[in-house]
Amino acid sequence: MGGSATLKDVAAKAGLSVASVSLVLNQKPSRISPESQRRIFAAAEQLGYIPKPKQPRRSPRDPVTLGLILPEISNSFFANIVQGVDDCVRHHGAQFMLATNGESAQRDAEQIRQFISAGISALLIAPSYNCHPSVFEGIPFPVIQVDRQSPSLPFSSIRLNNKKGGYLATRHLIESGHRNIFCITGPNWLLSSQEREAGYRWAMNEAGLSVADGMVLEGDYQTESGYRLAPLLLSGGASAVFCENDMMALGVYRCFQERGVVIGRDISLVGFDDISFCEFLEIPLTTVRQSGYDIGNEACKRAFSEIEHPELPKQTVFFEPELIVRKSSGKC
Repeated sequence: MGGSATLKDVAAKAGLSVASVSLVLNQKPSRISPESQRRIFAAAEQLGYIPKPKQPRRSPRDPVTLGLILPEISNSFFANIVQGVDDCVRHHGAQFMLATNGESAQRDAEQIRQFISAGISALLIAPSYNCHPSVFEGIPFPVIQVDRQSPSLPFSSIRLNNKKGGYLATRHLIESGHRNIFCITGPNWLLSSQEREAGYRWAMNEAGLSVADGMVLEGDYQTESGYRLAPLLLSGGASAVFCENDMMALGVYRCFQERGVVIGRDISLVGFDDISFCEFLEIPLTTVRQSGYDIGNEACKRAFSEIEHPELPKQTVFFEPELIVRKSSGKC
């Protein structure tokens, strides 16, 4: 099972209770027979079970330390999340450790183990798509999902109402007279991408507009994918395009400029995130604003609440998006 085996898996293979397996593998005093102990160790070895590192004891005088795991920080949206967390932990006289997972489940597991060993008090994480729930098993501190929400993880989540954001962007283009509106999505496996596409389709359906094959193109939230897909917008006869993030919109923008296509006149363009460059482009970008700073700051506040009150029920907090209209989305 490659290190993803859980205590339950070992217990099932050994034919013993999870409590017994936990006592033996954690070397706790017990009355479990030597024969049963041998079965437990044999099952653990066969399954490749890797015990979680023990969390060092903290003194009440030790500063609270949070762990933060994000996909990357080159995207200014994630950088803004970092700033929101940083300001929050400073306000609380605490500190935090930052790591990236590069959308790798293996790196998620590695970083979580390192954070446990470092004695963090809570974890803030934008989990990768394949992040296995077993890596969180037995974690003795709060976990807060940031900007994402995995249905398999029973933790609080701080995120945006992505579906409404996709709806607002598309409805704006429809109200501007556009009918042949294309959409460049993020990776199909990301919940945020699925939700923004659902908002796009919601607005199109509400207006009685069909979404033909080829009108929805899958990107990867990186600038290069927007640049690569932009020619398909032109050959497909798009009068407007909704990009599910500003980085892809920037790639589309650059391709159009190179081809002499005037944004806001020849074709309208709407992004998502409202990262810093949007308003400073030659033709400022219409976009859906979400505040990475506020999401990070609120996730941090939630972590402190759950540290102080472990009995708090888990909660999903949605931030509402705001459409910011600029010159890139002209009338049809």
